Amino acid sequence: MNFGSYIFGLEFGKVKGLVGRLLEVDSMVDWNSFRPIISKVYYDDRVSGGRPHTDEIVLLKCLVLQSWYDLSDQELEIQIADRLSFRQFLGFPETIPDYSTIWNFRERLIDSKSLEKIWEQLQKQLDEKGFQITKGVIQDASIIKADVGKKREYLERKAEKNNEEIVYSEKQKSHIDKDGSYTVKNGQVDFGYKIHQKCDNDFQFIREIITTTASLHDSQIDLSEKTDRKMFRDKGYAGAKLKHSSVKDFTMKRAYRNTPLKSVDKIWNKKISRIRSKGERPFAVIKNVFNRGKTRLKNLARIIVQQLFNAFSYNVYNLYTFART
Repeated sequence: MNFGSYIFGLEFGKVKGLVGRLLEVDSMVDWNSFRPIISKVYYDDRVSGGRPHTDEIVLLKCLVLQSWYDLSDQELEIQIADRLSFRQFLGFPETIPDYSTIWNFRERLIDSKSLEKIWEQLQKQLDEKGFQITKGVIQDASIIKADVGKKREYLERKAEKNNEEIVYSEKQKSHIDKDGSYTVKNGQVDFGYKIHQKCDNDFQFIREIITTTASLHDSQIDLSEKTDRKMFRDKGYAGAKLKHSSVKDFTMKRAYRNTPLKSVDKIWNKKISRIRSKGERPFAVIKNVFNRGKTRLKNLARIIVQQLFNAFSYNVYNLYTFART
């Protein structure tokens, strides 16, 4: 630690009582276990670029802060420079990453297979802390809204009505969201993406997450694994069989035209609903606490990284919740 970091540490001592959550959270995760995974994203050669001037764990923690506080890359750089609590969480690094460093780090994660390994390492830590799955899992999906743009929306709806096709220039394509799509639920039309996630019934940690375009129906994604024991799902998954016969299917029944639900089906739904509703908590925290119900990104590959780190950050946040109980 250099003299500047030492001074920052002394200054932080004056405010650490006000930011206890970041202090506690930092100690709950074995951050160094992610270092071997992330270090492989960088190469010591002139073509691909050398190792980062910023520590790998600092970059990982930056993405966590970004999810918790809903910050753009530029805003994150400013907040790290301005907030002692952020720098303490990052370990008072000698080099504060600028927005381009954070951007490039995320792009490298897209091009590598390290995302899956980072996620698996976090799951391993959860299990080692005693949060194993014993009561089954809950699968659900939720929309992440994206901005289609009022002018584009008007032109596309007009073209659809007149059975016409809009041809965009290459410059226009570079600024529009080509992967987002429309979906309709309960009469509400939304544009964007869909998060399919599985959380455990025991502690509501997110165990699996897949990000798709919004128009893909919930039932097309099956996140069950042989070890899940039980799978609880809402009526949107009715009729979709699980890929593993060893997992007990607790999916709510659905009424169809001229085929109303029987009394026994209503009792079944009520029983499942009490359990399945726990699966709403991760979405509620991510959208209402983290304020991450919308995305400013424009393509699926980058949004996959963003949503995975939203889930990663939620799990760390949930660890803090259980530490307080």
